[in-house]
Amino acid sequence: MNQRGDDQPPAEKAGETARPKPRSFLPPAFSKPRFRLFSAGQALSVLGSWIQQVALSWLVYRITGSVFLLGFTGFLLQISHLFIAPVAGFLIDRLPRAILLVAINVWLAIMAAILAALALTGVETIWLYLTLAVLIGIGNACEAPTRQSLLGAIVEDRALLPSAIGVNSALFNGGRMIGPAIAGALLTRFSEGVCFLINALSFIGIIGALIAMRLPETQALSLRAAHGGFAVRSTLDRLASIPVARYLLPSASAIALCALPLNQLMPSIAVDFFEGDAGLVGTMLSASGLGALLAALFIAMQRNHHMQFRLVQVAPLIAGTALMVFSQSRSLWVSLPLLSVVGAFVLSTSVSTNTLLQQSVDDDWRGRVIGLYFTFFLGMAPLGNLMSGWLASHIGLATTLFLDGLVIAAAGLLAQLRLSRNGAREALKESVKI
Repeated sequence: MNQRGDDQPPAEKAGETARPKPRSFLPPAFSKPRFRLFSAGQALSVLGSWIQQVALSWLVYRITGSVFLLGFTGFLLQISHLFIAPVAGFLIDRLPRAILLVAINVWLAIMAAILAALALTGVETIWLYLTLAVLIGIGNACEAPTRQSLLGAIVEDRALLPSAIGVNSALFNGGRMIGPAIAGALLTRFSEGVCFLINALSFIGIIGALIAMRLPETQALSLRAAHGGFAVRSTLDRLASIPVARYLLPSASAIALCALPLNQLMPSIAVDFFEGDAGLVGTMLSASGLGALLAALFIAMQRNHHMQFRLVQVAPLIAGTALMVFSQSRSLWVSLPLLSVVGAFVLSTSVSTNTLLQQSVDDDWRGRVIGLYFTFFLGMAPLGNLMSGWLASHIGLATTLFLDGLVIAAAGLLAQLRLSRNGAREALKESVKI
């Protein structure tokens, strides 16, 4: 299957020294053996993490019967992104990233093992599980920017970074579609402890892959020489000097604040809009996840950053408009495709912004800039959950969703207006380093 020399283009057969290209049906990043190894380990880890997330929510609700504590658990898992990511960014630029990522994954595996031990022995002390949710959230807030900052070294080619980020996002959304279904099947036959144990074991894949990749030692040496201090002010100043951050980050933050809470509101949407049940909630989440997965795969197949430039300019406007229409729809056959559109263009905004931002900074600033990106993106999600939940309880679910979509569309339109002035669009393109 992988024999070299098959289906070679005529130019290569003639002896030209052009860089070999992967088969057309594979994302370009898969041309690198290290990235293939990383992706295999990451796929297992993502799947295990989704299984654990569903099981933890179910355990908290089973023990307490409290919807508030159910939502509070999600808040604890996410809020660390708002405070920890900038600190993680500093560490990423000061420490060998591969070693740091291994250490973080070991930490998360230990947390999963403790969860499994508690659940399998029948412990039902809720504060223990909430404390572990905080510790897992801290680990996740460190893991995400560390992993993202390491992708460039794994693919060894800056031009392949868009494809690598797209594949990474596709793995996440593939796990988002498959993991909850596996968790549901496991919970009907076994217990939450088994789910936690499976997640603990799943970290063997990514830890083993990171060790087996044997990233060059020169990377660690260059990272130790990173300039700049810990001060968030200096990093914010650096971020403000990057056109991608100035023009595109506000739209990504609006997406995180107003669109990511849609998943948390889905049970209420299913009941209030369609008089549905838990099965419909899963269907609607799958529709959103399918759109995101297809968008991630599309981005992963791109061989340069040009499509990201196009997507990032129109995606917020499309996502916001689709969310506004969804808020007024009471037909399931209309709403499910709209959810797929929202999922696709929400992901297109976040992945394209992330890709262009990473390609706009030097390596010695990458960790701190990505850390702040996750602060402005994932750090907004728990605040958005609280905001949308409060608004829905006061002005109604449909009005809240419409306003969320309006804010996103307005942010996208504002970005378009800013890019149309004084050569801003050209400055944005020139800032991306390939």
